[in-house]
Amino acid sequence: MKKEGRKVRRSGKIPGAISIDLRPKVVSRRKQYGHFESDNLEGLRSDKSVVSVTVERRIKKVYLTKLADRKSASKTRALNQRLSHLPRVARKTLTLDNGSENSGHQLISRELGLRVYFCHAYHAWEKGTVENTIGRLRRFIPKGESLDNFSEEMIKAIEERFNDTPRKCLKFLTPNEVEAKIISTLKGHWLS
Repeated sequence: MKKEGRKVRRSGKIPGAISIDLRPKVVSRRKQYGHFESDNLEGLRSDKSVVSVTVERRIKKVYLTKLADRKSASKTRALNQRLSHLPRVARKTLTLDNGSENSGHQLISRELGLRVYFCHAYHAWEKGTVENTIGRLRRFIPKGESLDNFSEEMIKAIEERFNDTPRKCLKFLTPNEVEAKIISTLKGHWLS
């Protein structure tokens, strides 16, 4: 151990980051659809690949994408692809941590039309929905296991299992069923 213990690095500040303190209070109440959290799930430290985990806060809909590397461009591209199918009115906010993989947040914000907020350093609980989801994903992808052992089809099957499982918080409907109802309602208002 170092004599002084672990030091907090301040040099990795993401340019243009908006603090979670400025995020609207309605996001915390989980009453509105369209507020997302995202983080990466790692396998072995030596792995190049990671899994991008994105969760909608209200209905717990999970989006899993295997990334070939830990770079910002890969994370940005994955988020843009996975969330672009939603109507623009259903994309409100995204909460991220201060990892360098999130430095493309301005492009995400511009392409998807949502506001991106960043947690305080070392305050993972500020995006608790995605942290809890990653904990639940560890049942399928144990810590210390290489992500190279998991194909994209396997990752997709895990995502489908999460989104097709009835949830008590959704009155025993699945996230896919609830999302379909919400999107059909939004499209009705959106088109009129």
